[in-house]
Amino acid sequence: MPARLPETHFGVLLWLMLAVSICYANALNGTFQFDDYNVIVNNPSVHSWAGWAEGLSIGIRPLLKFSYTLNWTMGTGVIGFHLTNLLIHLTNAYLIYRLAQAFVQQQFQQDKLWQVPIFVALLFAAHPIYTEAVTYICGRSTSLMTLFYLAGLLAYISGRTQQNSVKVYGLTPLLFVIALGVKETAVTFPLALLLWEYACGGKWKRALTPQWPSWLVLILGALIFLFSDSYLSHMERSAQLNSLQGNIANQIAAFSYLMRQWALPLWLNIDPDLLLQNDFSAILLPLVFFLALFVIMVACWRERPWISFALAWVMLQLIPLHLFLPRIDIANDRQMYLVGWPLSLALCIELRLWTDGTRTQACVALLLLGLASLTVLRNQDYASEIRLWEDTAIKSPGKARVHNNLGYAYMLARRHDEARREFTTVLQLDPSFYKARYNLYRLDDEASLR
Repeated sequence: MPARLPETHFGVLLWLMLAVSICYANALNGTFQFDDYNVIVNNPSVHSWAGWAEGLSIGIRPLLKFSYTLNWTMGTGVIGFHLTNLLIHLTNAYLIYRLAQAFVQQQFQQDKLWQVPIFVALLFAAHPIYTEAVTYICGRSTSLMTLFYLAGLLAYISGRTQQNSVKVYGLTPLLFVIALGVKETAVTFPLALLLWEYACGGKWKRALTPQWPSWLVLILGALIFLFSDSYLSHMERSAQLNSLQGNIANQIAAFSYLMRQWALPLWLNIDPDLLLQNDFSAILLPLVFFLALFVIMVACWRERPWISFALAWVMLQLIPLHLFLPRIDIANDRQMYLVGWPLSLALCIELRLWTDGTRTQACVALLLLGLASLTVLRNQDYASEIRLWEDTAIKSPGKARVHNNLGYAYMLARRHDEARREFTTVLQLDPSFYKARYNLYRLDDEASLR
């Protein structure tokens, strides 16, 4: 007999709260990690409201820093940051439920798929690839941006359905502005509106009329980025990293890597060792994989638009963003936070179309059990810096930065022999890595004083 699923929004929210609590209860034991120190712990601009106000003229992502300042000034310590991240994740899971519900209602006139939205939201709540955006405190840049991005999309959809001009012309662009204030990667939002319209059978040319405020926000935002010294200097540094051909190659390699991470989240890695590419010669398999999915996306538009929507959404969010603004780190798991939910939507729709309700529930239950178990296990890696970097060193043994971070964690714990081993490994991998050499000098100084 199939389990009884919630039929009200409140019931769905309770189920999602239960799922998030089970998956992330042990995340509350986590500490500050990696970039948390530069961005939060050692950053005076998020330690007071005066510091936050002063940083508005010289920094980027003001609304993200607003959230950090709020947590810091509340004085709840690291657990306050974690609780905020869990609340953001819960909210996003509920927004995904509403979006999946809207998509299913526009695609199907039957009640057969009424379970699909809750399945999609539960899979999102439990998937371990999202731990980097939830358990890792600095991952909030992605999760909080996603919250306003999805809220804006939902406001647009409900506004169009209800013919509510306030939602379409007011609330939607406002939420887009807030998302941009959290993280600039929200620039894809107007294209996401077009994609939704097209996937749901609308005419994209006709859809441009109610979407003009969001496109105006995009143009104004681009001008602000171009004339802001903080953003402009960041873009200038990025533009010097690689050629356009190299950027395309890197994004295709990142696309293949992240799709594998979503499908088989067994090698989650906070600092993956992905080499920068200058051309396509070393990425033939990722290129074939990308082209194959592109062909599937085009072929499915008429008969199975949910598959095409999912693949188009992934390509929109992963490929264009860094073609002109490349990064040294070409991919990280938290990029899938905004990206992955339409893949779960397509999977659940296909499951329900091919099986009856009981078998669909059984398949989803098994998936949830496996994903939740992996999430709980992954959260344990964030319990300490040593544990996280030991895990990362196993998965990225050839990356100098990983061994330096592990060595530094050992040094702080006064495990000097292990720290020296890691710093020596760094210099073997990269003799120019000055931080490791400096850290070895520090170890020598401390040894001479003992």
